[in-house]
Amino acid sequence: MRQMVAERIERFEHRWEERKKTTRLGFLIRPVTIVVGVLVLAIGIITIPLPGQGWLTTFLGVGILSLEVAWARGLLSWGVGVYDDFFAWYRRQSRVVRWSLVVAMLLVIWLMFLVMGWLFWAMGGLTWIDFFYGDWLGLEKFN
Repeated sequence: MRQMVAERIERFEHRWEERKKTTRLGFLIRPVTIVVGVLVLAIGIITIPLPGQGWLTTFLGVGILSLEVAWARGLLSWGVGVYDDFFAWYRRQSRVVRWSLVVAMLLVIWLMFLVMGWLFWAMGGLTWIDFFYGDWLGLEKFN
């Protein structure tokens, strides 16, 4: 995967540099790229604990920043290396270990979903739950 990502990034960076040099407003590309990258990275970091695409958004933000910032380029390279190392290790494991990891990951995701739902309800959101389930669950809201 490292080679595939490196080739794609190299082709994209080449086109990126050409656009900066040949367009009339090329001087705006760097600041706009940095602002967009920071925004996408911030949204990704905020959404990591939520069920969904938090990590993907975070890596996308680092990828955008890597077009203009050296530390992000290094972080992206390191992340791809860790990804390759993990999946090389994962492929060497038995089927039982692989399925156990998948099930554990799904349980952690559902646990996070349930905890966040309960916190949202306990702080006064999700009032429709009271209507449908009443007090038989025995849960108490925060005061």
